[in-house]
This record gives sequence, structure tokens and C-alpha cells, in this order.
Amino acid sequence: MSVIIDKFQAIVKAHGSRVALAYLQDDKYHHLDYNALDNYRLQIANWWSKLGFTKGQKVAVMLPNSPEWVISDLASATLGLTMVPLHATYNATQLKRIIDHAQIDYLVVYQEYFDQHKDLFLNHSFKKRIIVGLVEEKDVDYWPVLKYKNDLSKINVPIKEDDLHTIIYTSGTTGDPKGVMLSHKNIVADVEAAKRSVKITELDKFFSFLPLSHAFERTAGYYAAIFSGSSIYFAQSSKTIIEDIKKAKPTILPSVPRIFEKVYDKIFDKVVSGNKLKKKMFYHLLNLARSAKKNNLKFVEKIQLSLLDKIIFNKIRAILGGHLRMAISGGASLNPNIAKFFENLGIQIIEGYGLTETSPIVAVNQLDNYKFGTVGKALDCNKVKIAENKEIIVSGDNVMMGYYDNPEATKEVIKDGWFYTGDLGFIDEDGFLTIIGRAKDIIVLSTGKNIFPEPIENALNESKYINQSFVYGDNDKNLSVLIVPDFEELAIWSRKNDVDFSLPDALKNSKVLILYKKKIDKWLKGFSEIEKVQNFILVSEEFSQENGLLTPTLKLRRKMIKGKFDL
Repeated sequence: MSVIIDKFQAIVKAHGSRVALAYLQDDKYHHLDYNALDNYRLQIANWWSKLGFTKGQKVAVMLPNSPEWVISDLASATLGLTMVPLHATYNATQLKRIIDHAQIDYLVVYQEYFDQHKDLFLNHSFKKRIIVGLVEEKDVDYWPVLKYKNDLSKINVPIKEDDLHTIIYTSGTTGDPKGVMLSHKNIVADVEAAKRSVKITELDKFFSFLPLSHAFERTAGYYAAIFSGSSIYFAQSSKTIIEDIKKAKPTILPSVPRIFEKVYDKIFDKVVSGNKLKKKMFYHLLNLARSAKKNNLKFVEKIQLSLLDKIIFNKIRAILGGHLRMAISGGASLNPNIAKFFENLGIQIIEGYGLTETSPIVAVNQLDNYKFGTVGKALDCNKVKIAENKEIIVSGDNVMMGYYDNPEATKEVIKDGWFYTGDLGFIDEDGFLTIIGRAKDIIVLSTGKNIFPEPIENALNESKYINQSFVYGDNDKNLSVLIVPDFEELAIWSRKNDVDFSLPDALKNSKVLILYKKKIDKWLKGFSEIEKVQNFILVSEEFSQENGLLTPTLKLRRKMIKGKFDL
């Protein structure tokens, strides 16, 4: 097994002239090939070396998804530095806690983020601060304008596979973030195993919009790509994803379920609001696509499928660039109905499972061997078992070195060589892993019944009138739910039903409350009586990273939501 920089240089040698990274500037994608990326990596590593960066020191990186992020990571791998990514959505308190705890030596920060946290970054005793941008500030260095150079000094820092490469702080869904230590071996083993399960080639184009500071995007959207000679196309921002993806035309999309849910909702909104003929054609096409999966089509139906696919499904696929062959869903569970819909559409969504502590991929469905509703089979770099209490436990080369400067927390989760994930699940007779829920998220009713909230929330979120939901009810007789409406859909409904759409007053309107009661009952129809929600509250503030109610991968911070809304 080799270290990160060895893997990268082998790809440069084999695919040097191919596009490595693409970024938007002036509404157009600009490209860096592997030769240029390798050259820029060496330039930055040489520059950092002159500034005093040495093996084992820690460099915090707070940048948007960009060439500079990748170059910083590769330069860190070259010099044997420990790279500590900082989420752009962290507030000053969270940033200070991590910077102090990790004992950061150097900071590489984007201009906009530097301005937001200027006092913190200037008052902290970093050895060097490097700003990516145009700000003129004393006591800082500036990222240079990089142009291809032929006279670069070679760097020969000895790096072993067991050396620490990165400390990634967990999202903190259940408490303060912990620093997960991952070695070169952890990362390389996980990526290579994932590639053996899911075929990726140098012809693939990845679309990157999830934060690279999170382990899922870093492995599935960055390392998997550059270890394959593929291209990575960066989104300009979270607000321009749909426009950017049409320009990028990717073949692979690492994502979270919420993105697919939103596209799904928009498609069916258009279908429902369309004329009867178009609606009929759409549902007929869906039925043909389902039958085609079972090889149950007659000759005439095959012709119909081919024709309608070009007329209807081509337009829908164009929303995601028109060339997508695979989407990788992680971070939370994906509704099987949505996965099946996209499959009929001609876009395969493969769901996987992992944690930051496992680099992060533990299991993944394969393109030709999958089961909807499961997270696939275990990668061959790790072993997965189910403990007596149904907890998923993992051992293997991808399991972390431990939590940084936190031996007590490490001992709590790593026992006899097994990492205890805190997630509950089961493995079926074919080896597919299914996640039941997170042990800490279980709601215990006053009747003693245990309820997992996520399946209920996923069902409710299918409603076009519901943007987000949070189910709660510890020590209560029945479940309740906090609902963030889809305000766009609610506004349309309000106009049609003569309701004054003024927030937050509209959320207390009797007609609106009746609407939501009906929608809740409809989407929870198939659930058992104890899983059905008896009470609900509509709120006007969305759960977001900015207000601390969502993690960087859009998971609910349950403890924070309970505290904020006094539940």
C-alpha cells in the first residue's frame, strides 16, 4: 500500500494531459490538467517549506471547494503535514475550539471567511496566515498567482503509510466535535476498496458541491476521482448548483438525499400542473420503464419507450447535466421510492454508508449488484459485524487511528480492534447492510416503546408541502413533529384557497393547519399506530448550517433543535 502522494504521482504519470480540476470563472469552466496540478502542488510545497512548514505540523484549511483546496491537501501530503479542514459554516466559537484543540500551526483561509472571523484569525498565534484572495492585510501572506514552472526543487520528505495525514472534526450531531485522526493508509485503503466495488475510470467527470471539509465528499468526490485520473468540476456555490451542473455535464454526482428529493418534488410538481395529455404520457412512460426492468415489454412498447424517453426523460435528465451515469448518496438514508424513480429515469443512485471514523466508506451498493433500502455490502478493506444489541461494528485498514488528544473517547468506541459505530442495523442473507437508525436518536415514549425518528421524517419530507421535519417525543405518550413548510408551495396553495400568506401568522391559520394535518396523516398511513404523529407545530425558520441546526452534510442536530424550540 502506498501513501497519498505516491498514488497521485502515478496518476499524473499515466494521465498527465487529462483534465484534473475545473472551476467556474466568468460563467465558464476553466481547466487544470494533471501535469499542471502536480506542478502547482510542488510550487506550494516548496513555498511552504521556505516559510518554515515542516513534517508533523498542522495546517488548518478553510476554503470553498476549489483548486486551492486540493492543492493545499496535496502539498500537505507532500510535506507530511497534518491537514485540518475547517467547515465554512462554523461560527467563531466553534472555530476557536477546534483551532485551540488541534494546536494549529498554520492557517490557509479564503478572503471572505477571513473577513468574517478577522479578530479570531489575527489574534490567534499562528506561525503563518495565508489568505486566498485580494485582501491587503498586515501580518499575513498571500496565495501566489500560479503559473507553470520548470525549475522546481524536488521534495523528498519521507512519509510512511501509518503517518497521520488529516484530522477531521466530526459534525457534532450529538455533542462537541471530536478530531478524527486518519492516516495515509486509512484513506488509501478506503478509496481503493471503494473503487473495487464501484467502477470509476479516467473518462468520468465528478461534480463537486458538498463541502470538501467533510469526509464523504473528500473521499467519494475528490480522492476517488484523482486516484482514477477522473475530472472534478466544482460548483460555484450551493445556490448555483442546478445552473453549474448543466455546464459541467458530469457522469458522477456524490450527493446527499435532500438534493434528489428536491429534484423529485420539482418534477412531480410540473407533471401535476401540466395538461392531461402530458401527464398521461409521463405515467405511461414510467410504467414502460418499470416493465423494461423486468424484460416484460412487447416490440411496440419498446419503440414507445425509446420515443417517449427521448421526448420526456431526456429533458428531465438534462436538469442534472444530461450525462449522469451514477449518483452516490450518503450522509443520510434515501427513500427507496425516490431511488427507484431515478433508476427508471436512467440515473442509478447507489447508496452507501460510512462515518468520518472509517475514512469514511464502510459499505456501498454496486451498479450491478444493489438493493434499494440497503447501503450495500461491506468494502473488502473492512469487516462488518452486528453486535448483540444490533450495533454495527467495524474493523479494518480504514478505521481511524483514534480521536486527537482524546484517549477516553477513543477507548469508548474502539474495543478489541472493533470500532463501535453507534448505528444499529442488520445484514441480510445476501450480505447487504441495512441501517435501522442511530442508537442515540431513539425516542423512548412514556409507554416504554422505542421509536426511530428518521423513517418517519423521510416519509413526511416526501410531501411537497414539507421542506423539513423533526420528530420528537421522549417521555411523552405520543410522537410530535416540528415542520418547516415548503414556503413556495404553501404560498401557491394559500393564493388558491384565499389565505393571507404572511409569515409567521399564516402558519397559525386554521385552513393551513387542516392542510398539514391531512398531509401528515396521508404520508404516515403505512406506519404503525405508535409511529404516527399526533401533534405538530409549523415553524417559519428553516434548519440550516448557519443557525447551527444542520451539520455540513445536512443532518439534523437534534439536541440543538430541541434546545432552540424548547421541546
